[in-house]
Amino acid sequence: MNNSILAVAGLIAGLAIAVPMLAWSADPEPQPAQTAPAQHGAGVMAPMAGDDHPMPGAMRAQMGPMGQGLMRRTMMGRSPRERCEERLAWRAGIIAYTVTKLNLTAEQKPLWDRLNGIVQNATDRERQLCASLPSAEQRGEETILDRVSRRQQFLSARLQALQQAQPALEALYQSLSSDQKAVINHPFRR
Repeated sequence: MNNSILAVAGLIAGLAIAVPMLAWSADPEPQPAQTAPAQHGAGVMAPMAGDDHPMPGAMRAQMGPMGQGLMRRTMMGRSPRERCEERLAWRAGIIAYTVTKLNLTAEQKPLWDRLNGIVQNATDRERQLCASLPSAEQRGEETILDRVSRRQQFLSARLQALQQAQPALEALYQSLSSDQKAVINHPFRR
């Protein structure tokens, strides 16, 4: 199998995961009072409410408490804009990883391409929202009304993305073999 086919396969799996993951990273800036420790075995698609990590629960669970603390301290030291962009980068990596593991067939690739286009458009819209976030210097100037408005913008964008992607994701999912469905349902299981 040549590298271009692997790259396309990696993209497809990544998009299929990115769509549901759009929902779990709804807050562009963490709310420490709302966060809870990751539960052991938490799934990729099921983060804790208010979770501000760029990584899915299953990956955090494998890091252990010290690794999770380091990641939290690293992320908390960044501006809201940087944290938002970091989440987009993590999501893209998870998509590429999963698509590669799916090893899509020639018949499945057009379905992935359709889903990938939708997810890329949603990511571009979210990247624009990230760019509108305050820098570290501007952060002290915002009010609670600013933060609530921004959260609403992110949630609306993610809801719209999920609604647009669902038919394409369903079509792709129905075309997958049982082994591929196992991969996409739980990409980090061994």
